[in-house]
This record gives sequence, structure tokens and C-alpha cells, in this order.
Amino acid sequence: MSPSGRTLLTHPLSRRLGWVGFGILFYLSGEAATIWLLEPERFTGGWQTFWLALFPVLLPAFFLLQRWFGCASGACRQGHCDRGERPPNSFPPPG
Repeated sequence: MSPSGRTLLTHPLSRRLGWVGFGILFYLSGEAATIWLLEPERFTGGWQTFWLALFPVLLPAFFLLQRWFGCASGACRQGHCDRGERPPNSFPPPG
């Protein structure tokens, strides 16, 4: 991959926009799946069928993309990944 393509994929803004875009698609497919399961009389077909078919693909993709976009990628905002250990100042003493 070219250096400019690599920086585009790792740039914080493009990562955030990618995550928000995926969130929109995931919401639409989850909404269609919920309507199909809970209120089948409201399921109109058409685009809802498309989103319903996409839901089984987007559900595992959510967890895979969370690892890439999230803290497990090593690109945390605070500069450390939360693996159960916290910096000393994250929980100030009471009082």
C-alpha cells in the first residue's frame, strides 16, 4: 500500500468517519431485524429486506471493527490501552 493510503487509513478523522458510517449501517440493519422479529406486520419489505439480510454480516463485523477502531488497536487517545490496569490518577482518593 502506498504511504498516502496508509496514512489515510490511520488518520484519526478517517477512522472516526469510518466508525460513524459503519454505525449508521449497523443501526439501520438492527432496526430492520428488530421490526421483523417483534412487529412483522410493520415489515414492509423493499429496503428493509436488504438491511435485514445485511444484519448477520454486520453483527460480527461490529466486534472485528471495534478491535481495529477501539483501544485494542493501540491508538488510544490517552496514550495507554485499558487492559485492566489504570494510571494512578484515574481514581482520586475519596474526600
